[in-house]
Amino acid sequence: MKETIQHPTYGEIVYSESFWTSKRTLTVNGIEAKPVSKKEFEVDGKTVILKGNYLSGLTLFFGAEEVKMISPPKWYELLLAMFPLIFLLIWGNNPTACMIFPVIGGAIGGAIGGVSAITSLYLMKRTKSVGYKILIGMGVLIATILIAFLLALAILYF
Repeated sequence: MKETIQHPTYGEIVYSESFWTSKRTLTVNGIEAKPVSKKEFEVDGKTVILKGNYLSGLTLFFGAEEVKMISPPKWYELLLAMFPLIFLLIWGNNPTACMIFPVIGGAIGGAIGGVSAITSLYLMKRTKSVGYKILIGMGVLIATILIAFLLALAILYF
């Protein structure tokens, strides 16, 4: 994930974070920042402190000055991202509900719901349109329920 902003004092700031390894790189006005630690970088003798990440929102601190790099997720993004996990935790652990429509619950259902929640939030952060975010959230919810249903059928009948 790569984010670029134009700042009036520091020029172009480019932040990049790997989804798999969480490796961070920072470029300020064309100068590559040297990592001091996981959350601190050094640019032209100044220490830049990073607070947050791509999914939770990112703020850069140039001394006392604060620069918002990535905004935190909105309330509806978090709610839509949590629907798959909440559904599987409630429905999958209710024997009466599973007799009507079986889905896998427990640790496997929780793991599937957790991966779906992170995937949904990641995909929603990549789009700007609220309509697309809602479609992504609903699509991930339907896909999660389908996967949990198919796994439940596989366990019950094979």
